[in-house]
Amino acid sequence: MRAATATVSALRQILSNSGWWLTDRALMLAATLVTSVVLVRCLGPAGYGELSYLLAIVGLLLPVAQLGMSGLVVRALLESPAEEREILRAALLVRGCGCLLALLLGSAYWVLFEPPATGRAVLLVLLLAQCATVFQALEFWFQARMIPSQLVIWRAAVVLLAAGAKMAVALVTRNASMVAVLFALEYLLLGLAYLIAYRHAAGRWVWPAVERRWLGWFRSRAPWLVVSGLAEVVYLRIDIVMLGRMRGIAAAGTYAVAARLSEVWYAVPVLLVASMFPVLWARRPDAAGYAHGLQAGLDGLCSLALLLAVAMQWLARPLVTTVFGAEYAGAVPVLTLHIWAGVFIFMRALLSRWLLAEDLLRFSLVTHVAGAVINVAANLVLIPLAGPVGAALATVVSYATASWLALFLSSATRPMAWMMTRALVLPLRWAALASYARQLRAVRTAGAGR
Repeated sequence: MRAATATVSALRQILSNSGWWLTDRALMLAATLVTSVVLVRCLGPAGYGELSYLLAIVGLLLPVAQLGMSGLVVRALLESPAEEREILRAALLVRGCGCLLALLLGSAYWVLFEPPATGRAVLLVLLLAQCATVFQALEFWFQARMIPSQLVIWRAAVVLLAAGAKMAVALVTRNASMVAVLFALEYLLLGLAYLIAYRHAAGRWVWPAVERRWLGWFRSRAPWLVVSGLAEVVYLRIDIVMLGRMRGIAAAGTYAVAARLSEVWYAVPVLLVASMFPVLWARRPDAAGYAHGLQAGLDGLCSLALLLAVAMQWLARPLVTTVFGAEYAGAVPVLTLHIWAGVFIFMRALLSRWLLAEDLLRFSLVTHVAGAVINVAANLVLIPLAGPVGAALATVVSYATASWLALFLSSATRPMAWMMTRALVLPLRWAALASYARQLRAVRTAGAGR
């Protein structure tokens, strides 16, 4: 009875905290979809492929810019709330170093692989603007404090403003490089929004500084996550780059349309898990309750992804052809296949936080490297055979490997692998379904009573 009461209380807390994050994500999702439609129609397959290619290169460097801060900051704040300012100052310094390193690597790529004839000098603008993402580390303070409302308003305002500007520029200029400049401006404005939101909520400014204790703490853990993040982004972003190189920018544009409609949902599990994690952390002393919470979280995330994937089998064709136009009909088979990768990405969001909580960071590296190797190898084989559809198949296989199958290789991660397997067969677990139904009714009843 006590466990059931605790579960209901945890559900109410998660739903309350996640409401703001989901509202934020809903606004961003709507803005992204509408913006993508306008960009695709204005720029055409080649222009949109060019824009997607530029953003993919910048995205490949994102783990370097983050330097493993995602998740580590939340854990540090939960463990030592009295030292939150010192933690944030150290995190910002580390993140700043990461942004500078990403800029150097990106500039080297531009010099070596983008000759002046390509006209891609705008790539340098994007790389410079990415340095402003240093202040996105402050988001983890809002997650740990569970006060999303004080950040969401600022971030949503920037996203909506930037979306309007991108669409206006695309309509007027029909130029991918000009739109890319607007993406760079958005990076700068978002960094400023995070900084102002923190100043407004905390009542003080925070700037990067040398905090030796916490710099050492991050330094001992971040390398695993940096290399892991690089491997992760390879199997998340390398497909568009490889398509652009092997099949041309137009093929990359067709794939990018399908990937956009599929990947736009990936932020939902990240935000849900951001709301779950502080609650699950508090339940760690109770092993049974902690395990139950993890399984319930995986069940919920997997169910959402499966419902989305099944629905997209019927909605893909009318969605793509109606929204983007008949010229993008080639994206339909890509979307109906690519969407299944979300099943594993949704569960991966909770897996990543679990690896942090259990100090199993080396396994994050192992799983991501496995996914990256398989994705690159599969793309090399499948892109020449099936083009964008082959790239989508490579994506699904690599995501399943990195986020599920690779966990069976070690006894330390095998319990999570079996939890994920149980989540995949949730429709056959009648007792679990009945229990979740009772808990949801209890949450609704408690809400009505208030």
